[in-house]
Amino acid sequence: MISVVTLLVFLRISLGFEVCQSGMPDLDKTLPLGNIEVEYISVEGDSVVMIVNNSSKETDPLQLIHKYGVMAYFPTNICMYTTLVKIDLLENKIRFISNISCLISLEILNLKGNDLKSLVNTTFVDLKQLISLDVSENKIMEIEPYAVVGPNLNVLYMNASNNSLTSVDITNIVMSGHFCIRDFSNNQVSKLTNLLDIVFDTNKTYGPGIVTLKDNPFLTWPEFDKLGIPNLSELGALFDFNFNFQGANFVCDCKMEPFLSLAEDVVKKIWTNVHDVNCTNPPSLKDISILNLTRNGRLDEFVCPIDSENDCPPKCNCTEQPKKSRLIVDCQDVGLTELPHRLPKSSFSYELNVCNNNISVLDARYYLKNVSVLKICNNELQIIDTDAIDVIKNITNLSLANNGGFLQSLPRSIQYLPGDSLDLRNLVFFCDCDTIWVSEWLQFRQVDSDTVYCHTESYGRLKAIDFEHVHGDKCKVKDFKTVIISICIAVVLILVVVTSMISYKFRYELRILFRRQDNSVCEFKYDIYISFDENNDRLLTWVKKILVPFLDNCGYQTYLPMRDCLPGDITEEEAQNVLHETKCFLVVLSSSYLCQQGRSRTEIEWKYAWDLYVRDKYRKIVLINFDHLPASRVDPPKIKAFIRVMKALDFRNRDGMHLSDIARAIGNGRRINRQCVPFTRFKTRLLRHRPRVNVEFFDFA
Repeated sequence: MISVVTLLVFLRISLGFEVCQSGMPDLDKTLPLGNIEVEYISVEGDSVVMIVNNSSKETDPLQLIHKYGVMAYFPTNICMYTTLVKIDLLENKIRFISNISCLISLEILNLKGNDLKSLVNTTFVDLKQLISLDVSENKIMEIEPYAVVGPNLNVLYMNASNNSLTSVDITNIVMSGHFCIRDFSNNQVSKLTNLLDIVFDTNKTYGPGIVTLKDNPFLTWPEFDKLGIPNLSELGALFDFNFNFQGANFVCDCKMEPFLSLAEDVVKKIWTNVHDVNCTNPPSLKDISILNLTRNGRLDEFVCPIDSENDCPPKCNCTEQPKKSRLIVDCQDVGLTELPHRLPKSSFSYELNVCNNNISVLDARYYLKNVSVLKICNNELQIIDTDAIDVIKNITNLSLANNGGFLQSLPRSIQYLPGDSLDLRNLVFFCDCDTIWVSEWLQFRQVDSDTVYCHTESYGRLKAIDFEHVHGDKCKVKDFKTVIISICIAVVLILVVVTSMISYKFRYELRILFRRQDNSVCEFKYDIYISFDENNDRLLTWVKKILVPFLDNCGYQTYLPMRDCLPGDITEEEAQNVLHETKCFLVVLSSSYLCQQGRSRTEIEWKYAWDLYVRDKYRKIVLINFDHLPASRVDPPKIKAFIRVMKALDFRNRDGMHLSDIARAIGNGRRINRQCVPFTRFKTRLLRHRPRVNVEFFDFA
């Protein structure tokens, strides 16, 4: 919140109250000074100074007064007189000020009416006692930054009026602590500058004092945010002094408005007509007092026009109005066929008026999100882009009134805009069952519905609010059909999802059932690769004494790892190579088949066998369920799938008949001349097998 102190500072900036009533100090009245005289040593104005009163002591204060002379340069021996406290060289011919830092006691320097053209920032740097400087009525065109203000300077009175200055740097205006006056009146100053880009310290107070810029050709109000004050609200805490801008040719525009708005409430109570300033432009405010405009609440007339170079659309008028935080873009009756592609950049919201044109499409534009008012009345609208309505959710006024022809559709999202923000007078749009919501919406929202019309194929033109009553029954029939179709679609989608889930759950079972096996004879090195748990003694005995002899008797070329591999366990690479040369992978499944800790040999064998089975239609997997394990007690999903689809052979002691089942499952081998007959001599107690259960499996699939 802006403090009252800040507001009062803005008042002082505008009014410039006189606080230095006493004028320049006169040391003659307070302190007796010894006089020194000037002696010219050349016709060019060179001179020396000498003491007239020889009784003066070296420490006595002195003054040099030489008015209306022809002195062109400071006396060459002036540094001999360090007790000089006053120099008055009124109306001479001095062209520049030499280095006078030696005059450490100097308090008053009057160079009024000389021929100075500039002041540099080293001239007064060490004059700590200097309090009064008069360089008025010279030909000064430039004062360097920090020329009259600095850490060692305390110039209270500074008069640079009636020169040829075109600008004044902020460093020569503002000083930390009290000062009396900085007078730059009657120059050609049109702006304040900040050549060194200084930023003022918010922990200090600058002033109090008066800065008079009276009778200078100012056109625009100083932009203090570019003069070292980034936050305008801090101006009151920083500057405790007044500006006098009487006689300035101010353009009363958007640059002045923020300052006046801050002081508006206080102005109405305490502002007087002292140092009043009038507007010179725009024509509507010419010669009107800025004071009265502020007091009468007319700051909304302080605006800035924006030209086409700053993206104002051709033939349009763009105006920035800070008082209402808006940028007005008026494009009425300029022959537009579409919305402008660009608008000027602004921190304010936009008010875009494109009425009385030939626009047929209201499409989305990037700037619509910042538009608070959009008037597109009296056009030829046929299409309203849904995205455009979605973008303008923050709009406060949308006018679609009096558009010729009729809209193809009205976006449903328009119903979420505030009803009191819409102007739909004489709007006609095509109505069908998909737009029946408009009729219901118009009944419950605050929209002027009497002149909103529907164009229908069956009934022609009618009020949109009546469309539901006239056409509602047909839409209900259509809605019932839509519901039935929607239900059918939903059922189909559910079936697809359920089928997909089941297919994934039983993907291995489906692969086994629908696999097309090619049983033609192919050349493989081995017919059968036998895989089982060799650590199961009973199973090992059955395989070695019954299964292998039986398969050999049938003429199959078998590979038994414990018999046919090199000494030591079969390696992963060797198992892979052998399986590539084998047609049938025979698994004797026991409760301990996949129970070994770590990566067992049977796990490696099963992995490569399954991969070959999936890729090659000539491969087979025959699984013998030696321990009669149910599928629920088997964890590996691929082995479980064989049991579920009953592709696993149950081991039963039926006088060796299960061996015939094994042979049939394996099919033809490379040598098929022998008859596969079970051996009756193997019917011993050894075959009276009791299956073992209650074993957990490791799932390596």
